[in-house]
Amino acid sequence: MHRTWIWLLAVSMLAALPARGAEPCTSPRSAAASLLDNLQPDRWLPDQAARCLDVPPEREAERARLAIKLKKVLDARGLYVPTSELPGEREHTDELGRARVEPLPTFEAFVLERSEDGQWRVSRDTVNQVDNLYRETFSSFSQDFQDALPEVFLRRFAGLELWQVLYFLLLVGLSVATGRLAQLLLANQVLRLARRYAVPATAELLTRTRDPLTWMAAGAVFLWGITDLQLSVRQSQALLLVARVVMAGAFVVVAVRVVDIGSSLWAHRARQTDSKIDDQVVPLVRRTLKVLIATVASLVVVENMGVDVAGLVAGLGIGGLAFALAAKDTLENVFGSIVIFLDRPFQVGDWVVIDGSTEGVVEEVGFRTTRVRTFYNSVLSVPNGKVAMARIDNMGLRKVRRLKMTLGITYGTPRDRVQAFVERIRAFMKEDPAVWKGTMEVHLHDFSASSLDVLVYAFLDVPDWSQELQHRHRILLEWMRIAEELGVSFAFPSQSLYLERLPPGFGAPPS
Repeated sequence: MHRTWIWLLAVSMLAALPARGAEPCTSPRSAAASLLDNLQPDRWLPDQAARCLDVPPEREAERARLAIKLKKVLDARGLYVPTSELPGEREHTDELGRARVEPLPTFEAFVLERSEDGQWRVSRDTVNQVDNLYRETFSSFSQDFQDALPEVFLRRFAGLELWQVLYFLLLVGLSVATGRLAQLLLANQVLRLARRYAVPATAELLTRTRDPLTWMAAGAVFLWGITDLQLSVRQSQALLLVARVVMAGAFVVVAVRVVDIGSSLWAHRARQTDSKIDDQVVPLVRRTLKVLIATVASLVVVENMGVDVAGLVAGLGIGGLAFALAAKDTLENVFGSIVIFLDRPFQVGDWVVIDGSTEGVVEEVGFRTTRVRTFYNSVLSVPNGKVAMARIDNMGLRKVRRLKMTLGITYGTPRDRVQAFVERIRAFMKEDPAVWKGTMEVHLHDFSASSLDVLVYAFLDVPDWSQELQHRHRILLEWMRIAEELGVSFAFPSQSLYLERLPPGFGAPPS
């Protein structure tokens, strides 16, 4: 019984071996598996790996070498061939009816085709490109480095050859040195350019920009040298992903800092112009560029993780309606900011009253909200969707500012003195340079409960609220001086009580 089990196990193992090696080119799946499975560290069979290569007759002696080169190119570039997902039928055709399969959409040079004898092989075009692909993938420095080392460094240890470990350490050192060199070269150059073009950039901002530039330089060198390590496909994928993520992150930081420097320059120039529209555009453009930079970098990272970006974008298009419904308020505010920008009901720096409840000076118009600095010095954020639909009273667009006051003088003031007071006030207002000509009215206006009311109505031709207060202060002091010169007293709320007679005993002296 025991021998029977051993015999059955041996038969099954022998049956499995031919299944792996026999008729390797009967389908796209078996042709790709023949190339890749026979060039593994634990199964190094170049002759068997090369059986499914469509090699020209004059290069038949190079068949095994070409298979090894092609496998190294795929591994070094981190191109994993999903053999289990390839068609397993001999009669397979693509959408155009061709007996052709492209296993790697991002690497069109690798093609499998069915030959006239019905066998699937790596296409002759691919085979003819192997030498060029190998030269594009690996630098001559890597080969020279291997040739210069003793044979002991070609031995494998923990899944790696010793020369690969040494080359990796050399690559890390070269990356760090390149980053330091870039730091030294860019340290003063960037600051010099900023001063040359009058960019208001501080040394601290440029220092924070220089460090990501150093990471970019180091990452570029490391990314260049990863393929020369000739690692397995999974190891190459991991290192390439790390290098690209680091470079993408450094690029985002550098680009954002450059946007900050550029927007500072633009804002500095915008403050020197009379128009306020550019002051409003600067923050909006700055945020738009930052969002665009972050989006592009994210797409690059996602693509390097093996995600089909085109399919992802198409999926977003299909789910756009659901996204729009979920983000209805956000989209409303974004479109509100566009309406504000096009309609321009106010500009940065204007004093506005929004729907009669929000009052203050506009500080910034963003994607989602408009920031208003209230007269309590607090900041109020109003959604742009509501601002676009609100009633806005723009006090900043007033060409002149109204002055309307009632001067109450006492009832005991003689009639001729009242007339003199009115005429003196009218003459002063007529000659005052801050009063808008043709808008001044000064008259005895009403008999109120406790005063004779003189109405003063005029408009002040001043540019802002601060100067309005200064001229108002000066005018009120002048009115007080005129009243003092004429002996006119200003009334205040009071009541007089008159009694026709006193009740009996009321007010009698004590006994």
